[in-house]
Amino acid sequence: MTEVFFEKEVPISERFGDVYFSKQGGSEESAYVFFEGNQVLSKWKELEIKPNPRFTIGELGFGTGLNYFITLNRWIEEKNPPNVCFYSLEKFPLEPSTLLIMKNHFPEITTWDQEMLASYDKALRDYKQNQGLSNWSWTVSHPIHSSSFDLHVSFSDVLTTLGDWKETIDVWYLDGFSPAKNPEMWTLEVFQKLKQLSCKGTSFATFTSAGFVRRNLETVGFIVRKQTGFGRKREMLVGKIESLPL
Repeated sequence: MTEVFFEKEVPISERFGDVYFSKQGGSEESAYVFFEGNQVLSKWKELEIKPNPRFTIGELGFGTGLNYFITLNRWIEEKNPPNVCFYSLEKFPLEPSTLLIMKNHFPEITTWDQEMLASYDKALRDYKQNQGLSNWSWTVSHPIHSSSFDLHVSFSDVLTTLGDWKETIDVWYLDGFSPAKNPEMWTLEVFQKLKQLSCKGTSFATFTSAGFVRRNLETVGFIVRKQTGFGRKREMLVGKIESLPL
């Protein structure tokens, strides 16, 4: 499990020496970088004309679940949303006691409630006891629509998890710790796995603008561009797959 310490009430990973979210504008930053960076809302709108539409999100780094909750809250606000599957992975899952701080930091959005946290806690305890359970799932039904939002979190390393995933991903949230502090999340091998799980039009967004990350993404076939980052962050990377080899 990941050991954390707190600095001004923000959880920081002892292993990676990096924050799980920014205290100033944390939810706004998540929405700006990942949800808006991937133009998720406009992609949902495009699916409205299709019968029983389905949309998949792949995330590298579940952490506190902030990106999931941001996306879920936006989905709940929609009148005609698609079915969404949100796949994430976390090699070093956080303890439930740490996740409880989300309610204090982000009162403007719905986060962990008692029932959801109990389900997560059970899965985490089973995982610790080596009972063969390495995945946790949670489903939310839309309040006025027939669609559902399914979360699937794998407690495993990035290459193992990406090798196990079978479903094609529509958008990627690349949210591992900083490439300088957690380089194994940003390797060429990882991005090759992302490409294999992508289709024409699959997009990605990430807070980082590191040169080697951009080069690795371009090497596997993503068209990459820089755009203005959030707040004091000057730049971030976004992009998509424009074509796949025959």
